Amino acid sequence: MKKFSGLMKKEWVLYRGRLFFTIVGGLALSLVVPYLLLRFGDGFTTAHQQLFFLFTILVLMLGNFYAVLQFFSSMRFDLKAKEMWLHSTSSIAQLVGVKIIFTLIGYAIFNLLFTSLALYFVRENYVATFGEVLLLLFLIVGMIVMFQFVLFVILLLFLAFTLQMKHFIGRFSFVIAIPAFFLSMDVWFRFTESVFYDKILRFGEIRISRLEHYLPKAEVPTMQIELGSLYFVEEFFFIIVIAVLFIVSTKWLEKVVLR
Repeated sequence: MKKFSGLMKKEWVLYRGRLFFTIVGGLALSLVVPYLLLRFGDGFTTAHQQLFFLFTILVLMLGNFYAVLQFFSSMRFDLKAKEMWLHSTSSIAQLVGVKIIFTLIGYAIFNLLFTSLALYFVRENYVATFGEVLLLLFLIVGMIVMFQFVLFVILLLFLAFTLQMKHFIGRFSFVIAIPAFFLSMDVWFRFTESVFYDKILRFGEIRISRLEHYLPKAEVPTMQIELGSLYFVEEFFFIIVIAVLFIVSTKWLEKVVLR
C-alpha cells in the first residue's frame, strides 16, 4: 500500500498541472465563452441555458479525449527515460496500472464536475429530487470511467504492438499498427453482434431498467432516460478479456523495454 501511495504521489507531482489546466480551461469554455457570445454576439437565437449546455457537452468530449492524450504522454515520457522503470522496485504492470488509476481518478473528478454543470443547465426539462439527480450523475460518470478504462487497456496493447513493430520496420510501424487496430475492432464488433455471441454469453439478465423509477423524470417524452439490461455471463466475460489484455500488454511492453 505504501508503494502504491508513493507511485500515486509521483504521478500527482508530474501531472497535476495538466489536470488543473483541463479543469480551468473547461470552466472557461463552458461558462465564460457562452457568456461572451451572448453578451457581445448578435443574432443568437439559442436559449441561454441551451448554449451553456452545448458548450459543457463539448468540454466533456474534449476533456475525455485529452485524458487519453495525457495517459499516452506520460507513457511516452517514461519510455524515453526507461531507466526509471528498470531501476524501480515495482513491476511494469504496477507502474502502468498506477498511471491508469491516476488518470481515471483525475478525470472522474473532471467528469463529475462538468456532468453536474450539464445537468444543471437542463434542470428545467426534468422533475427530480436531489437523490435522483445524484444517482443519474454517478451512473453517467461511472459509465464514462468504465469506457475509459477499457479504452486505455486496448490502446496499451496496441502501443506495445507498435513498439514491437518499430523494432523491425522503424517509423513505418504505424502503417501496420493503425490498420491492425481498426481491423481488430471490426472483428470484435462483428463477434459481439453475432448469433453465436448471443447464445453463449447473453445469460443471467440483470434488469437495470428498474433504476428508471429512481431517475429524473423528463417533461418531454423524447428526453426520457431509458436503461436496458446487463447480463452476468457477458459482464464476467468482459472482465476476463480486459484482465487478459492488460496482462498481455504489460508483459509485452516489459519485453520491449528490457530489450
